Amino acid sequence: MDRRGSNRFILILAAVALLFAFTPLSTGLLRLTNGSFSPARYSALALRAPSDAVNGVLAGEPVAVRLTNHTGSDKRYHWSALEDGALLSIGVETVSNGRTATIYVPSSGAKDGTLRIELNGTNVFVTVPVLGA
Repeated sequence: MDRRGSNRFILILAAVALLFAFTPLSTGLLRLTNGSFSPARYSALALRAPSDAVNGVLAGEPVAVRLTNHTGSDKRYHWSALEDGALLSIGVETVSNGRTATIYVPSSGAKDGTLRIELNGTNVFVTVPVLGA
């Protein structure tokens, strides 16, 4: 093999090594840097019936709320329901990672106004109008 042939062989060998190493390296770098292609971790609340956000719920009726956990591990959530800053109900729900649970939030004692259901210690909340009986 002459010098030109050995340079070509080294270049081909480097290209093949780079191709085989690219996928594990890029995956590792993304994981290491929490890159833009890695899934975001989050918790979410949503009304089970989206129309409740517009139509409201009757005071005294439970409000069905979906609690989603995508934090990477099972999590125990403490939630509370408030109307005009007054605490109406509290609860605890454990949700496995990647799962959604439905919680039924009591609205006993609510009057005309807005009910705020929140995950304690977070900025995650949902609001629903309450119609007095």
